[in-house]
Amino acid sequence: MKELNIPKYSLLGWSDGGITSMILAAKFPDVVQKLVIWGANSFILPKEIEAYKKIKDVSTWSTKMREPMIELYGEERFKSYWAEWVDTMEALFKAKDGNICSDLLKDIKCPTFILHGEKDPLVEGVHVSHLHTHITGSRIHLYPEGKHNIHIRYADDFNRLVQEFLLLK
Repeated sequence: MKELNIPKYSLLGWSDGGITSMILAAKFPDVVQKLVIWGANSFILPKEIEAYKKIKDVSTWSTKMREPMIELYGEERFKSYWAEWVDTMEALFKAKDGNICSDLLKDIKCPTFILHGEKDPLVEGVHVSHLHTHITGSRIHLYPEGKHNIHIRYADDFNRLVQEFLLLK
């Protein structure tokens, strides 16, 4: 953003993009105006590692879930990327007791909007309350039937809520 000469900006991050956005907001509080995250967590639970291992082999995924990723990355690259991601999460869990960025949450000073699908198979609901408790002034919106892709399944409502939050003075 410095290169683009944009001194202040808001961040929207889904899943690992949410983690990256939280880290950036914590490390550079003077430039991040607002933060919107969904499907994100600041630590990993043991049962999440077990769930990741169960879906490491993408050939076991439904066609509906697998095909868009294959179209985007190619079959072999997608298989490789996903397996490496699972391995990385497991290594991070072992090396840091599952902590990804929980220690940085107190440093997030910007208004923060946390959205979450309550049936998310990758990110347990406990993460929402943890983020909300540790990010001062954050707010939450839950989708009771939502999974990990709430921005797709509930696109109109999701976009409306995010836009309202970002435009709020």
